[in-house]
Amino acid sequence: MKLSGLGIWNLYFLVKFVLFYYGAIKFDFLSNAALAALFALTFSNSQVDKLKHFIGAVFAIVLLYKDSWLPPIDRLTKQAGNIQDFSLGYFVELFGRIVNYDMLLGLFIIVICFWYTSQWIRFTTVTIAGLIFIGYQGALKPNDMAVSVQNAPNQEQEFSNTAVVTQKLDSADQQLNDFYKQQSQLVSYFPDEYNGTQFDVVVLNICSLAIADLNAIGVSLDDVYSDFDIVFSDFNSATSYSGPAAIRLLRASCGQTSQPALFDDAPEQCHLFNNLEKLGYDSHLVMNHDGHFDGFKDLVKKQGKLNSPLFDTTSLPVVQYSFDSKPIYSDEAVLNSWLEEQGDSCAPCAMYYNTISLHDGNQLANSRRMNSDESYPVRQQNLFSDINQFIKNLEKRGRNVMLMLVPEHGAALQGDKVQFAGLREIPSPSIVTVPAAIKFIGPDLPRMSQITVTNTSSYFALSELITKVMKSNYFAGKSNNMAELVSQLPTSQKVAENAGTIMMYVNKRPYIQLDGGEWTLYPRG
Repeated sequence: MKLSGLGIWNLYFLVKFVLFYYGAIKFDFLSNAALAALFALTFSNSQVDKLKHFIGAVFAIVLLYKDSWLPPIDRLTKQAGNIQDFSLGYFVELFGRIVNYDMLLGLFIIVICFWYTSQWIRFTTVTIAGLIFIGYQGALKPNDMAVSVQNAPNQEQEFSNTAVVTQKLDSADQQLNDFYKQQSQLVSYFPDEYNGTQFDVVVLNICSLAIADLNAIGVSLDDVYSDFDIVFSDFNSATSYSGPAAIRLLRASCGQTSQPALFDDAPEQCHLFNNLEKLGYDSHLVMNHDGHFDGFKDLVKKQGKLNSPLFDTTSLPVVQYSFDSKPIYSDEAVLNSWLEEQGDSCAPCAMYYNTISLHDGNQLANSRRMNSDESYPVRQQNLFSDINQFIKNLEKRGRNVMLMLVPEHGAALQGDKVQFAGLREIPSPSIVTVPAAIKFIGPDLPRMSQITVTNTSSYFALSELITKVMKSNYFAGKSNNMAELVSQLPTSQKVAENAGTIMMYVNKRPYIQLDGGEWTLYPRG
């Protein structure tokens, strides 16, 4: 046994250096250095040497996947049942996003240059130097960082490289624990009884709509919310998946909890619709889909405590087919059918509506197949046209309505260095920063100037807003001061979480923690 050059394996490390430089992967220094040391060993027995290369190749593939931002294998296996439901066309579309043609061309250039220059350049020396540089860089960067979490709305920055916090991890984790402890003390106190002017509460929970998505298709908040009264321009959905987002919304009467706590029983006072029911509201559950995927309907009923029967939509027109080829019904038809059949019979109504019209992979019915980038602007325009028509129909009734539009999470239309377009495994700032909005409808309400809430807010602020509307008897038309309604609404540090993944701000910059590991700066761009 002796030491030798790394040979063709230098190419593996050179490619990883380039990917790491552009922030496309992380780089575990010790694991990569150990792999390089294995390849540097040469055994006199040719069979043993071949076995070394075979074992090394397996470890190289595993390490590349581990260094990537892709979800852990065990998480993919847990989602196998859902993935099997994807249509063939959606699989083809996803493959086209994963295969980055610019990256393939760059890889081709690196291979040719390596092949051509390897005759006079000792690439093993280059690889060792690269490993030493990355190790040295990783050892220095944490010393310049004091780990302190701050609330930093609208202060996102661009970063081209990753940095790992390896010191004071207890401090970062402790501050995260402090955040959840502080949130656990927040409770909305609804009145014991409401004797003011009655009003309906209509909640439109929209899947796949973030501010970044609107920017990607050239649509501004003014374009979609010009007729709304209150706009939250930095609303934190706190997750990037539909089920957890719906639970968080339906438990808006308490502060933000950790992801695992979502699937535990919550105190009764945390459930928004239960609080409304105690005041005489009739709850309604409406969707433009059947709610089967990932057990969404069951989560809403069990964890959100919204046990009303699902409104029947099977006779309504189908306008899209989802990524698993299931029908998606017209938003206008569903909303107006509910309004005609049930909206006038409750006094008052509390209606939760969930729409997946903007979900990734949807296909327009009776139309040629389009990828999500191409169809999203069309679907977004159709959705808001339907919502605006629904609002007009609400106004014609002459009843008082507090309409709340709350996106679940973004669509990740553009993707970034960490996640390709449509992948939402990590709740990045661009995915969880969504535009929520409120509109007051009633015959005694004068037209008011729109108010934009720019501070980072989340679900608890919506529950508090409902209590303020009740306590001020806003719909009586005597003190219609929206500025007082939004004054002192609770703000929230931007913390978001999926299963095994947490995003929070450290020194005004977004950091992520994967599966309880190190806190890593989220690469932007």
